[in-house]
Amino acid sequence: MSHSVDSIRTHVAAAYPAHGVAWYATILLAVLYWLSVLDRFIISLLVEPIKRDLGLTDLQFGMLHGFAFAATFAIFGLAFGVLADRFSRRWVIFAGVSVWSVATALCGVAQNYWHLLLARIGVGAGEAALNPCATSMLADMFPPQRLTLPMAVYAMGASVGVGTAFLIGGVIVELVSQAEVYTLPLIGAVRSWQAVFFIVGVPGALLSLIIFTVPEPARRGQRAAAHSERSLTSTYRELLAFMKLRPRFFLCHYAGFAFASAVVAGGGGWYPVHMGRAFGWTPSQIGLYLGLTLVAAALIGNSITGRLIDAMFRGGYKDAQLRWYAGALVAAVPVGVFTFTSDNAWLFLGGIALYLMLIQPFAACCYTALNLVTPNHLRGTGVAFFGITAGLIGGGTGPILIPAAAKLFADGNTAIGQGLATVIALSFPIAAGLLAFALRGMREAVTANAASSE
Repeated sequence: MSHSVDSIRTHVAAAYPAHGVAWYATILLAVLYWLSVLDRFIISLLVEPIKRDLGLTDLQFGMLHGFAFAATFAIFGLAFGVLADRFSRRWVIFAGVSVWSVATALCGVAQNYWHLLLARIGVGAGEAALNPCATSMLADMFPPQRLTLPMAVYAMGASVGVGTAFLIGGVIVELVSQAEVYTLPLIGAVRSWQAVFFIVGVPGALLSLIIFTVPEPARRGQRAAAHSERSLTSTYRELLAFMKLRPRFFLCHYAGFAFASAVVAGGGGWYPVHMGRAFGWTPSQIGLYLGLTLVAAALIGNSITGRLIDAMFRGGYKDAQLRWYAGALVAAVPVGVFTFTSDNAWLFLGGIALYLMLIQPFAACCYTALNLVTPNHLRGTGVAFFGITAGLIGGGTGPILIPAAAKLFADGNTAIGQGLATVIALSFPIAAGLLAFALRGMREAVTANAASSE
């Protein structure tokens, strides 16, 4: 039995959680996000040894790092989105963390391309659980006018995770590369790059338990569609029916963030490759300098963005998240093109720091906008549906488009940088225009959703 968006509403009168409790949950969820991205991106520091031992091409690696992961992430996200709206979000997160951690470790037993592909599919499947649950929980812990900053802090987990993957991962890679083969308990002999996956994957299975130190927040403004009567298909039919009521917002939001994601999500795996080829830096040098730059840019960019967007929202800009990010994308075009075509390593580091501060609030702006517009009982589903559409298109095609552009328009050691600059110059202006066109739709949708929850 399906329910329309005008279903009888159940009002949750409970107060928001105590300030300390809400922020503790935010930081813990950010830690889990950090862990997921660490496990996801560690492979980007192992490109050359994996290619050498398994005989892979750049495009095959793009599939491992990009489309195979993104497609699995999106498809499993459909189921996890419904679970997030129907059951305890803490248990769903626990299951996801456990799966992706074990799958990361299994990358360490891969003997060929197909073994590694299957393990990466497992990583994507497990990580699909986190965003629908975490963003839904945060939206129930903070009032709308103060939601962007917690979302930005949560998003810092992803950015810091990438930086840590480069920073700590580079050190790990350098250490384990001192020997070609290691012998691990119960596993036996493994190559040095395989040992890295065990080092970062196994501890995650234990960290999954920390989610139970966070209370399950009350669902606010919950509409009374009985969870037991809502199947996966009926839930998505209800979501699509709701989206049809706000076509301008959803079409432009999805398309805009898809174009942005091609570089934001797709480019991260190619930064260390570009630095190694263009500047001749070792994995430990790349890990140190790029890792520190990513962490600093994440902390500065997300904290400033979150505070200013919330201030804009309280000042009456109900489209603040899209307004801010559209402007950031426009500013990022000249910065990004300069950065990735620079032949000076230090100018590159300075440029990428500013570039990352501009683009890293992607998740905070994208997910906050969705949660402000979508009814509570469809929030997890809505985030998951975004993942299989815009997220899949952007995150899946970006890692492949970049080397394809590099091969088409450039050659030599700077080809990847040229590919990054090309995709930035093409995708960011389109993304900014689409988000700007969505502004009126977001204002109308936020006002309508706030009224329906009263």
